[in-house]
Amino acid sequence: MKGWLTVILGVAISVAASGAEANSFSSGELLFDQPGWDYSPSAMQDLDGKEKVWWCGSNDGHDVVKYRERIPGGSWSAPQIVLQSNRFIASQPLLDWEGVHTCDPTVVRGSWNLQGQSFGYALYYTTERPGSNGIDNRIGVAFSTDGIHWSKYGVPVIHDGDPGAYGTGQSVAWSADAGAGIRTVYTYTDQTGVPLYFYRESVDGVSFGPRRAISQAGLTLNGVPGISHAKPAVAFAPRSQDGHYYYYMASVCEAYTDSPYGPAYPEWGTAKGVCLYRAEGDDAFTGTWTRVLDSAHIKPVEVEPGFLTNIYGYLDQSKVRVYYGCSGSGDPNTWEICWSEGDYP
Repeated sequence: MKGWLTVILGVAISVAASGAEANSFSSGELLFDQPGWDYSPSAMQDLDGKEKVWWCGSNDGHDVVKYRERIPGGSWSAPQIVLQSNRFIASQPLLDWEGVHTCDPTVVRGSWNLQGQSFGYALYYTTERPGSNGIDNRIGVAFSTDGIHWSKYGVPVIHDGDPGAYGTGQSVAWSADAGAGIRTVYTYTDQTGVPLYFYRESVDGVSFGPRRAISQAGLTLNGVPGISHAKPAVAFAPRSQDGHYYYYMASVCEAYTDSPYGPAYPEWGTAKGVCLYRAEGDDAFTGTWTRVLDSAHIKPVEVEPGFLTNIYGYLDQSKVRVYYGCSGSGDPNTWEICWSEGDYP
């Protein structure tokens, strides 16, 4: 079984010198567009060969999770809403911890059995404290047999308190064992406004152990150490070879400082470019990240990235591909989904 998991969950990688200067993503373009805002994508190449994308989109002024799929090289299916707050679904009971938004989907395959029903997909998402206008967020999870029809778990699975600020959210999940086990990285921001990244583990996908901080050493914003406080969401995924275990992170590495959507609108499109970083093993927690790919600047705004992965959330393509919200102006109502692709170091 261990050997099988190594084949399924692991991938090949070349080791680059830690001091090497970063190249740029080599290609990219608009993936698809539609009315309203679109960002925070989660994408996988599923067992049926289809490329499947879940992302945060708009519906009557609130965040919902939307979905499209395609055969590689084919046309995208029509977008459809697959998850939203129970407050907009008359047939569903209200959840006293769920606000009006469901956003930041991260989807992974595995095997779960809850209340006697088997599921093959898990979707972790962000929602806010009811009545809070988008703050005091927490992470929920829903399960599915087909990736389209979802059953929500009844309580939040990660909730680091209500700080009167953003709180807990923007999770990225991957499988620990091709079964029920989950690993996740997420952001937490309190009233200081300083985003932190944390890691947690779960053996069943719903009960998570203690958090562990992710290092920010080596991450840069506009060429100096730091991260975007306005748009801290990251893509995060493992990749392994020959007993070495690597983590990859894509995050906003360039931001506008004086654009119409700059400091006066700190949550409105300050992100300019997304870069790729890598750390080996425990370096992701206690060491330093190495920037390995710079932005290709497909659009003037690049924000809220997510990787294209295999079904378990691991990077196994011959090239690394990152999806993200993109725009020509910065106004979130113009955000669409773009992609960039590049070579591993």
